Amino acid sequence: MSFTDGELTDHVRHLVRNQGPQTTQVWAQVRTNAVLAGRVRGTLSILRAQTRDSRDAAMWTAWISKAQQELSNPAPAPTPAPEKQVPAPAPVAEQPEAADTSGPLEFSLPDAPARQPRPASTAPAVMFQAPGQ
Repeated sequence: MSFTDGELTDHVRHLVRNQGPQTTQVWAQVRTNAVLAGRVRGTLSILRAQTRDSRDAAMWTAWISKAQQELSNPAPAPTPAPEKQVPAPAPVAEQPEAADTSGPLEFSLPDAPARQPRPASTAPAVMFQAPGQ
């Protein structure tokens, strides 16, 4: 699939903004193609520069960083599922009874110092006026 720079920027912007499980799969597919991954990394850098001065710059930076991280991380290797073994029941030995912990926990906080009222200020009130008034 061949995209122009503008189309690729639009697609990447959409993917960066709409994060989700499908987006993770898309980044995994992009990661497999080195040429496309390089173009997308460049597009992410362009997006970061374009959104730097916007009011949502912090969110865009977080989204772009997450996308760059997903592109640079290799896919986790599948781990074989361990076989489930049923543990044999352990013999029950008599144990001394522990303290009863089934009731509600009780704790106390140290008493806070009493608040003292502030003395009245001796400074006069300040009134701000527009210049020339």
